[in-house]
Amino acid sequence: MKKFSDFGINTLDNKNVFPVPKISITDVLNCEIEILDYESGVKTSHGENRYVVKIKSEGVESKFFTNATPIKDALDKIPKSEFPFTATIRQQKFGSGSGKTFYLT
Repeated sequence: MKKFSDFGINTLDNKNVFPVPKISITDVLNCEIEILDYESGVKTSHGENRYVVKIKSEGVESKFFTNATPIKDALDKIPKSEFPFTATIRQQKFGSGSGKTFYLT
């Protein structure tokens, strides 16, 4: 009998799903973290073209999903050969409502 792996079907669409625990970006807000890797163009229940970012914080690897344009733009500008690197995630509020975004420093 054949195994599923014999068919050569990739059920993950060549996306890194990073088999580490998922956290909220706010869990590491204002903390220095190590950014290990990321994957762009991820579809989640919150929408399409999200990024999943694999990090290490306090010696523990995890991941978070983001649609924050400043983070996405910054990650796209860094060559994969320069990973990993350290950064701090900050929050910027805008407008008079509850608008906010996240960025790297």
